[in-house]
Amino acid sequence: MSLPTLPARGDYVLRNALIPASLAEGLPGHDCASMLQNGLILTDIAVRGGRFHAPDPAATLPAIDLGQRILLPRFVDMHTHLDKAYTVERTGFSRDGLSSAVALWSAGQGARSVADDIARMERSLIAAEAHGTRALRTHLDTIGHPDDNTGWQAYGEVAPRWKGRIELQAVALTALFRVEEPDFPARCAAIAARGGILGAFIDRGGATPALMQRLLSVAAVQGLDLDLHVDETLDPAANGLEMLATWVLKTGFRGRVVAGHCCALAQMAPRDRDRVIALVAEAGIEVVALPATNGFLQDRSPDRTGLLRGLAPVQELAAAGVPVSFASDNVRDAFYPYGAYDPLEAQRLGLFMGQLEGAPEEWIAATTATPARAMGLADIGRLKAGAAADAVLFDAHDWADLFSGTALSRCVLHNGAPLTTAQPVLEREPA
Repeated sequence: MSLPTLPARGDYVLRNALIPASLAEGLPGHDCASMLQNGLILTDIAVRGGRFHAPDPAATLPAIDLGQRILLPRFVDMHTHLDKAYTVERTGFSRDGLSSAVALWSAGQGARSVADDIARMERSLIAAEAHGTRALRTHLDTIGHPDDNTGWQAYGEVAPRWKGRIELQAVALTALFRVEEPDFPARCAAIAARGGILGAFIDRGGATPALMQRLLSVAAVQGLDLDLHVDETLDPAANGLEMLATWVLKTGFRGRVVAGHCCALAQMAPRDRDRVIALVAEAGIEVVALPATNGFLQDRSPDRTGLLRGLAPVQELAAAGVPVSFASDNVRDAFYPYGAYDPLEAQRLGLFMGQLEGAPEEWIAATTATPARAMGLADIGRLKAGAAADAVLFDAHDWADLFSGTALSRCVLHNGAPLTTAQPVLEREPA
């Protein structure tokens, strides 16, 4: 079936929309008898002046019957790598885990330029917008000063072009040991001046008290939030997440802290896992799980079948009160040769790998409201009366429809108007 045609401009009413109760605020049907099974509610929503409102019974606006189709807030994709995207044809992809992917990516650096990064970033954002993304955070490899960095230079050109379309944030990703370098405070000041976020890759056994204290103290001085790659390994002895939580508590660090990956946590003995999770919850750290890349790279070897899923223990984290998001991570690069910047796919993979299919209504926030809060975006990721009419209409009548196919028809609304963004043409590079 095809989707109903929505007005290109003007005010109107959406009738018979199915929306998640957990993501609705100030709209009719919320907290009332219209609740359907699995956390969906049937409601009518007015779009006036590009914003959502409860319908006025006295108003005579054009009405579009959605036929009980699912309407979601636009997505928030809070862990991506725009600087790496669409390079797999140059680099090849890893057949032997994370270290192999890093080596392939590093070997291909000579083909990069600012113009090349701009083109691939634009392609990425076109795809993200077409799939319904409203906010996106990208990690940018940052060895030295951002002024001398190809990715940051390209991002500086691209980000202003997308202002008002996709809220963009950038994280300076570097190895944790580089916090000891003398110019680290100056680099952090430059990141802060660009509105950036401080990142680091905390390798297996690479977290020490001195490094964590240095990272957090300089971040605090510069007013930087943190978004870190942590324990991207299946070694249960990895201590990065525990060290991070411990030192956030010891230092009283007040910025936002996000920990990505956290794969090792799933391999720990239950007592150790629960102890670390309790620390993470106490420290107020948020976790972003990356099902595509971690499912592809973890427990990978060219001569056998991987047996371990590689996903952070999302059920246990959520049960302890730790906010958990899903995100796209790598797209068509050495770390993951597939992908299309579609958070719905990250959500679907997260539900499947985390065995969460029994409660999709409890996890739909993982690509909407939860990452929006982690990114400090108050009015994104929810269907909220008075907020911008940014949403995605799907040709789906229940959760099973929504998560059953990648060819599902969707219509993306921006300020109440349907977007006409075409999917980017992925041209192959010359052989």
